[in-house]
Amino acid sequence: MERSADVRGMRTPHVRSDASRVKSLKPMGFLRLYIGGRYIWIMSGLFLMLIIGPLVGRFEIVSSHIYIGDLVIGLLLIAAVRAFIANRTHFIICLVLGAVAIIVGVGGRYLPGDAHATIVTIALVLDALFLTYLILLICADIFSTLEVDADTICGSISVYLLIGGVFASVYTILVTLDPSSFAIPGPPTDPDFSLGPDRLMAYFSLITITTVGYGDITPQSELARSLSNLEALIGQVFLTVLVARLVGRHLSGVDEKRQHAVEESGL
Repeated sequence: MERSADVRGMRTPHVRSDASRVKSLKPMGFLRLYIGGRYIWIMSGLFLMLIIGPLVGRFEIVSSHIYIGDLVIGLLLIAAVRAFIANRTHFIICLVLGAVAIIVGVGGRYLPGDAHATIVTIALVLDALFLTYLILLICADIFSTLEVDADTICGSISVYLLIGGVFASVYTILVTLDPSSFAIPGPPTDPDFSLGPDRLMAYFSLITITTVGYGDITPQSELARSLSNLEALIGQVFLTVLVARLVGRHLSGVDEKRQHAVEESGL
C-alpha cells in the first residue's frame, strides 16, 4: 500500500509530445534564413536561372558571347563564396575554379574556329569541376549534420540541382565535340541556339534527372545514352539516400531530446 502511494506521489518527467513540440517551434522567417543561412543563396541562384534563363535569350539582355552557363556559374560563385567564406581552403578553391571558368568561358568565345571550340570545352570542364566540388562540400555537410533545419533542406535541394548542372556541362561538351551525340529538333540557327547549346542541355539534364523524359531531345551516341542512364540512376539513388538520412537524423534528434528531458527529470 505504501509502495503504491509512493508511486502515485512520484513526479513524472514532463516530456512534450511530438505534436506539442512542433506547435512550439517558431519557423525561421525567410529574412532570417537569407541572413544566417548558407545554402539558401545557392538554391535561390539555381532557381533564378531556371526562371530568367529563357528571358535572357529572347530579350537579348546580355551579349550573345555570354552563355546561360556563364551566368549560372557567376551566381553560384557569389553564393559559394558566401557559403564557405569561413573555411579558407574551400573559399579559395571555389573562388579560383569559378572565376577561371567564367574568364575562360567568356574569353574563349571571342576566338575563331578550332581555338574557340577548344577553349569552350576547357571552360565546360572547369564548370563541371566547380559544380562537383560544390556538391562534395554540401553533401559532406548535410550528411554529417546533427540537426535537420531549413538550411539543410536548401542544401539538399541545391545538390540535386547541381547534379543536373554537372551533367548539363558534360552533355554540352559532347554536343560541342560531336553535334550528332543528341537528336535536337530544329537547325543550329534556331533561336534556342542563340546563347549556345548549354541551355538546351540544361533542359535535357533536368528532365533526365527527374525521369520526366519528354522525348523531344534524345541521346544518339552510346556515350550520350550511358551518361543519360547514369544521371537518372544517380538522381533516384540520391533522393532515396537523402530522404532516409534526413528522416533518420530527425527521428534520432527527437529521441535524443526526449532522453535528455528524462535525464533532467532525475529519473
